[in-house]
Amino acid sequence: MASSSHQQGNSHLKFISSSPYFLKIILQDTIQNGKLFVKNHGNSMSSPAMLSVPSGAVWKVELTKSDGKIWLENGWLEFSNHYSLDIGHLLVFRYDGNSNFRVIIFDKSASEIQYPYTSNNHSRSSEILKLNINESKDDGSI
Repeated sequence: MASSSHQQGNSHLKFISSSPYFLKIILQDTIQNGKLFVKNHGNSMSSPAMLSVPSGAVWKVELTKSDGKIWLENGWLEFSNHYSLDIGHLLVFRYDGNSNFRVIIFDKSASEIQYPYTSNNHSRSSEILKLNINESKDDGSI
């Protein structure tokens, strides 16, 4: 379970998430530059970063630090191309610490995309296929 902290200011108690979410909208310069700026999460950010998507795929992306900003760079273009990211797509990131991010991708219609399987989650897709085959056998169908 994620830990949290409480902060008091202006006589109001505030909840601070230890695994913060942030949004990034894909813009023209993101496509042209082949890199994406991400929020700096302090000293726990080191390269490479790992991006996990709901299908179970995990992508290794190098971090580049410049002028106090952190960019997803080497590996980002492959991630972007694989999920056909385009101008107007929205990515929701959750930082889980130790340069690990969970990423959910929404298309221009604000619907979550259908994630294609990749070779780095092949074992997971094999497990799903085996489960589907076993379920079919159990209900008498082939």
